Amino acid sequence: MTTTALLIAPVGLPLLAAASHAVFGWRRTTTAWSGAAAAAGLLACAVALAVGTVDQPRTALGGLLRADALSAYMLIVIGAVALPALLASPGHLAAERAAGHATAADARRYGVLTQTFVAAMALAVLAANLGVLWVAVEATTICTAFLVGHRRTRHATEAAWKYVVICSAGIALAFLGIVLLNFAARHAHVPSSGALDWAELARHAAALDADVTRVAVALLVLGFGTKAGLAPLHAWLPDAHSQAPAPVSALMSECCCRWPSTPSCGSRSSPTPRWASPSPARCWRPSHWCRWPWRRRCC
Repeated sequence: MTTTALLIAPVGLPLLAAASHAVFGWRRTTTAWSGAAAAAGLLACAVALAVGTVDQPRTALGGLLRADALSAYMLIVIGAVALPALLASPGHLAAERAAGHATAADARRYGVLTQTFVAAMALAVLAANLGVLWVAVEATTICTAFLVGHRRTRHATEAAWKYVVICSAGIALAFLGIVLLNFAARHAHVPSSGALDWAELARHAAALDADVTRVAVALLVLGFGTKAGLAPLHAWLPDAHSQAPAPVSALMSECCCRWPSTPSCGSRSSPTPRWASPSPARCWRPSHWCRWPWRRRCC
């Protein structure tokens, strides 16, 4: 399989499964298992990408998608958690329908949203552009908001609204950080086509304005940290996980709460994670930020 196919498949396979649910509905013997099949394909592609990125990163779609060692690892985590979660979904929904807590329309909606959620997570870790990453993270917020309120009870609706309000505020802060980083990149004469590209930003790191970049980094950490559930921005976590269907809670806790932190953990410009790089020049890590205890984790 070509590199382009390996990079597109982790996003495309869940979207195809979501389309099958939208068109044919939730059928226990057929479409109900399409999600697990898509997750298995995603995991297989992730393992292949992990092997293929040992020497150098791989790109596709004109550089919009990029896989390096860090993103391949995160994609393996997503596939490894999504596979058992989606294997458990048919039994979970069967029990919900038997108890009168879900209808056929609810099951159809569950299938579409969970697969779109997985596709958005895969896109987030494979995005080579901060703008595409932001769109993918916002897509996961929309999908999981409806999944948290799946039962449509008072407590589920309250948890969904709390999740939407807090995470949307965080995503808005991250968007402002991206705008500032784009501003710094343009003033450093980075081409407009690569102003938000991980590799281009790393290449022009020394030319970026340190003060503007510092503010951008702070906003990005706050914004994506809210989505990741980092304290003290984790107020949405208890309610959302207690009200979400069990397979969805597993996806949120093991995937959605992990990969939003990758923008502040890796440069995405090489297979080497940022904390292992000997170079102090990184556009989102001014050298004067590197103070204990942050050095061991982010520097």
